[in-house]
Order: sequence, then C-alpha cells, then structure tokens
Amino acid sequence: MDLLRALLEWVVSLIGPLVAPDWAALIRLIPIGVLLLVASFYGWVLLRYRRAGTRRVGHPPRAPRAPAGIHLPGPSLAPFLISAAAAALFFSAALGGIALLVAALFLVFALIAWGREAVHEYDALGGVQSQALIAADAANSTELLTPAGPPDGVHLPPPSLLPFLVSLGAAVMLFGAAIGLSFVLLGALMTVLALIGWLIDSGREYRAVAEADATGHLVSPAPKRAPQFVIALMSLLFVVVGGAQAGFFASSDVSPSPSPSGSTCVADATGVLTVCAELVAFSVPTIEIAAGAPTKIRFVNYDAGVPHNIAIYEGSADASGTQIFNGEIFAGVDERTYDIPALNAGATYAFLCLVHPNMVGTVVVQ
Repeated sequence: MDLLRALLEWVVSLIGPLVAPDWAALIRLIPIGVLLLVASFYGWVLLRYRRAGTRRVGHPPRAPRAPAGIHLPGPSLAPFLISAAAAALFFSAALGGIALLVAALFLVFALIAWGREAVHEYDALGGVQSQALIAADAANSTELLTPAGPPDGVHLPPPSLLPFLVSLGAAVMLFGAAIGLSFVLLGALMTVLALIGWLIDSGREYRAVAEADATGHLVSPAPKRAPQFVIALMSLLFVVVGGAQAGFFASSDVSPSPSPSGSTCVADATGVLTVCAELVAFSVPTIEIAAGAPTKIRFVNYDAGVPHNIAIYEGSADASGTQIFNGEIFAGVDERTYDIPALNAGATYAFLCLVHPNMVGTVVVQ
C-alpha cells in the first residue's frame, strides 16, 4: 500500500505542473523561448545555405551580370541596420535614459540612409537607367540605347517622404495621449497635413495613368521636393510644445514651483504625508501608512501640463492585484489631497500612476 501511495504521489507530482502551471514562472521563460526560436531559425538558414548546390572550389567567382534591360539594385546594409536599430530601441525601452535616445537616433539615421538609397535607385531607373542591349537586326546587329525614362507601359511612382511623415504624426498623436492635449493636437495637425500631401500625390499619379491611357506611353511624374518648410515648422512646434510642457518657457512674473530642480519635494506644513511627481517619476519609492485607519496623502504634480495620479493596488509593483484606491487624475502644476481607506497590516500594497505605468512604488502598512 505504501508503494502504491508513493507511486500515485509521484504521478501527481509529474502531472501537477501541467494541470495547474506556475504562470508567473512560464511568463519569465518567454524571452528565453523567443531567443531559442530565433537562434534555431538562423541555424536552419545557415544549414540550408551550406547545403545549397555545389560550390566552386579553386575558381575565381564570376561577377553577376543582369540580363539586358533589367536593373538590379545593389546590395544594401540598410534593412539589417534598421532591424538592429529597432531591436536596440525595444531593448533600450527597459533601460530608459540616454540609451533610449541613442537607439531612437540610430533608427532615424538608418531610415534616412534607406530613403537616400531608394532615391538613388529611382534616379538610376528613371534618369540614368542601365544601358540596355536591344536587337536592331534579328540576324547580326545590336543597338545600344540609354532610355531617359522607364520602359513603355511601366509606371514608377516617385519616392516620397509622406508615408514616413504620416507615421511620425500618428506617433506624436499617440505620444500626446499619455503626455497631454497639446501633443495630441500637434500630432493630429501633422497627420492631417501629411495625409493631404499624400492625397495630392495620389491625384498626380492618377492623372499620369489617365494620360497614359490616352497617349499610350506612361511617364512617371517628377519627384517633388521634400516639404522642408513644413518639416521645419512642425519640428519647431514640437520643441515649443515640449518646452512649454516642461515649463522652460514660463514667464518670469509667475512664481516658480516649490521644486524647480526636481531634487526637493516640499512637505505639507500640517504633517500630511506628501508625495510629489516630477519628470514623470514619483519623489519617493516607498510610502508608509498606519494600519487599520483612514489616512490622507497630499499629491503634488510638478510636471506642467502632464497628467498624473496615485492609485493603490494589492500586491507588489510587478504583479498588482485588486484596486484599493484610485485618485483623481490631474495635470500639473497642481496638487490634490487624497483620502485613503484603511489598509491591513501585513499585506503587500503598491502605488502607481494610471497614466504612466512606469511610475510605481511600494506602500508599507505598519
């Protein structure tokens, strides 16, 4: 009987993790699983490459040559650089600070490099196209031509910055959803202007195709110059709005906030527990609250125009549970006094900002 019971316990211990798995532990293994999957894929690609056809050993490689009339774009590192920059941007999102800025600049420069290559490719196809050998006599003669545009019936849309500008405007608008209404309006304006420009370009493309139906020869529209004035204006507005949000352009007649440097959070004169928010961060990582009795928290938001609040949850900052308190969300520079309900001693609580989930802290109940 003891042997049977031991065997049954052994079987239960084996199938237990499958019936009721530890989800937190499994979630922590997801990055390792993704890394193994990516490494396996590259290993498979390398294996297929090694087995792909016979290799010429001891013979100089022959330079590839495109067929007559066919243009082959040159090799480019731009796709690899953009992928590396995007990966660096995702990883730096967890590090923050200067790492995030460097990764973002890396991605922008990689996109600009790819855009320049696309413009060069368009010039090569539309202006200085590869020389094409065309049979002038079926028996023994050829004629060397350098066409000044694409072949008849082939339409090449000119390169355009508008898709990138539309994406940039949408990104600013979504960024404003977490920062403030000013950025939402600026992003909406950028998106609308880019979409209008894209619509105008689409009209030019349509008229070119309609003309080709009438004449029998399709001519690609000339590429438009980049809207440098609009880009400069939107960049200036972004800097001005961001500076206003950060309080850089505050009038000298207005008295400064109690914490202009971000290093001091002025406490309440009556002894009420004070928590401040500045530069999208709480002033303290931990707050102490007496157990078994309601209490007050004075919350000061020093981020001008940026909304914050304090919400309290059961559990830790990494795995919060039931919401205990949800304070009013308001933009700075301003303050509110929250009435916190009684909390139980010995339990674990966390406080955070519902607008910015990276702003977290621990509540100690004594």
